[in-house]
Amino acid sequence: MRSGYELLTKAVSGVLRHASVDVLPPFVRTLGLPQSELIAMLECCRPYEAYVPISELKYAVVVGTVPPLFHEVVAHLMASRTPEADAQHVNWLARAIAAASLGNRMLWQDLGLAGRHEVAALMKLYFQPLFQRNVTDLKWKRFIFRELGDKLGRHDMHPPGCHRCAQYRKCFETGRLAPPAASAAKRAVAA
Repeated sequence: MRSGYELLTKAVSGVLRHASVDVLPPFVRTLGLPQSELIAMLECCRPYEAYVPISELKYAVVVGTVPPLFHEVVAHLMASRTPEADAQHVNWLARAIAAASLGNRMLWQDLGLAGRHEVAALMKLYFQPLFQRNVTDLKWKRFIFRELGDKLGRHDMHPPGCHRCAQYRKCFETGRLAPPAASAAKRAVAA
């Protein structure tokens, strides 16, 4: 298994690579960061690749296309960060996960990871409270959006693009769709 930092840089690089070939929306190329912060992140996560800055005006236009849902997912992830983890690394990863979660494929695919096990390893290291709450082992994109939907009072919230996935029925089958509080109440009544 790779180290947490290696997985983090792999995920950040994967998301940026997928944005550069239009698998993910153009705003993902910025991860919603000011250009100076993006450059600092790239120097850390992708030191082997040169980044040519673009004009601040053009950059601002791209950042202006960041959907509000992206910021909501980032904030939700940051609220569940592992306290001991490097705050800057957690922020970068939260942005990469939020960007990938807006894609049309499985989260691990849009992150450029080898599988769901690598997403779980990142969640455990960088978002431990969130990792611990996923007691039913839902797929991570589904779980993040279920929690965010509960927080926003939108219990029917689904990740964008999920309806196109071949595993849609498996993720959203009866019983797995109910919010955690409703599932717990249902178990208590059954007992």
